[in-house]
Amino acid sequence: MLSFRKLAGACAVTALVVTGASALPAAAEGSHGWGYGGKTTVSLDAGTVTAVVGLGLTPSAVAPGTLDGLTATFPIVGPIKNGIVRHAGGLKLSTAGKGWKKKVLELTDYNINENTGKLTSEAEFNGKDLGRIPLFDLSNVKTGQPGCAVTADLKLDMVAAGALTAKFGAPDLTGTFFGSACVAPKAKASHPDRDERGHWGDRY
Repeated sequence: MLSFRKLAGACAVTALVVTGASALPAAAEGSHGWGYGGKTTVSLDAGTVTAVVGLGLTPSAVAPGTLDGLTATFPIVGPIKNGIVRHAGGLKLSTAGKGWKKKVLELTDYNINENTGKLTSEAEFNGKDLGRIPLFDLSNVKTGQPGCAVTADLKLDMVAAGALTAKFGAPDLTGTFFGSACVAPKAKASHPDRDERGHWGDRY
């Protein structure tokens, strides 16, 4: 099980201090919209990317995610609640060709779930919604690494591997190491619904 609650809580409004034995700030899970920005960065495995390209697939980013060489970055959005870290953007895999000959699999809006130890994704193939699927199993999970709240290795889940086989004729890639993730949430400096005296607005 992941442990995003092993983050310090004393400075939730001004900073996020990563330690090995503290907890997610309670404010982050409150009812007034406290949340985190920040990002998750994935260092992709060169061998795996080469193998994917060898299957005739071209990886690219879905905004606001980015892909720069072997580094993919996805912004963290919304509050971290119930052990789930949500992201925007994603990646897509495309074949060559045009029209009906072209195949595109989009994997977006990643959720990291500490309760299940999985990273899930919304999946879309040639414009058809496939729903949310398990994408990666997380292993070698560590907290308190420099610049990261949590780090983890990403291994392709059986369901995602099956989708690659069904859609692109790929061999069974279940358990293939795809890279390592650095989850780095960032506490908001202030709440937009507080006035300059620190009082909540009328809505609260």
